Amino acid sequence: MAYALAARWLPILEALGVRRPGDVGWIHGANGSQALLGALSDPKVQFIEGDISLVGGEIIMAHPPVVESDLRFERWLDLIVAAGKGAKLDFKSPEAVVPCLTYAEEKAAGKITLCANADILAGPGGDEALFRPDEFVSLCTSLLPQAFLSLGWTVEEGDPGYTGAMLDEMLEFLADVDAEVTLCFFAGYLREAWPRVAEILEETDYTLTVWGRINDRSLASWIRDNTPPERCFYDMQWRDGTQIHLADF
Repeated sequence: MAYALAARWLPILEALGVRRPGDVGWIHGANGSQALLGALSDPKVQFIEGDISLVGGEIIMAHPPVVESDLRFERWLDLIVAAGKGAKLDFKSPEAVVPCLTYAEEKAAGKITLCANADILAGPGGDEALFRPDEFVSLCTSLLPQAFLSLGWTVEEGDPGYTGAMLDEMLEFLADVDAEVTLCFFAGYLREAWPRVAEILEETDYTLTVWGRINDRSLASWIRDNTPPERCFYDMQWRDGTQIHLADF
């Protein structure tokens, strides 16, 4: 089955120097100086993801429950802009959205590829989302329209996985959203949900972002063999944090 990529995604890929979403090299959770500098110097990395948290009145790069970092958001983004790589702004604090989008529009828009991410709906085993879907999308499209949207569900491991109701809720919300959207799916739950997810790819022009740490090589092989790199970004790691490159095994 062919999953053609919509033309609206082509400028994003061209700016990254790749042909397909599946060809993008990611670094996940580059929240400290050492991790960020390593990503900036790695020629295989086109896109750098970092977690943005408001802690003690400061916007830092940290994933809860971590509350310390040697990188403030502005420094993190400035270094990525200087290196010419893509930046995925993964928001963990709603209060950080406006100042970070505003800074990114001023300092990064038109210079690098940008992506704005948040968990906007409750998902498998996850808590209620911290972000209001309509507010988050409205802020992104108005303050940083150059960024594509990366939207997902809160997730915890050990749950049966995505339900049809969860997927339908996201699609109903997105019905009136006119933007490039990548839907974020936890790798550990993707196989069971795939029949419906494949239908979503056929019915929409969304891409998928497959994310998460896994310890099952058979699952990684299944993802490699059954998901279309023409429509999927792959930001997965082994349990030790090593980034997974599907073409390497």
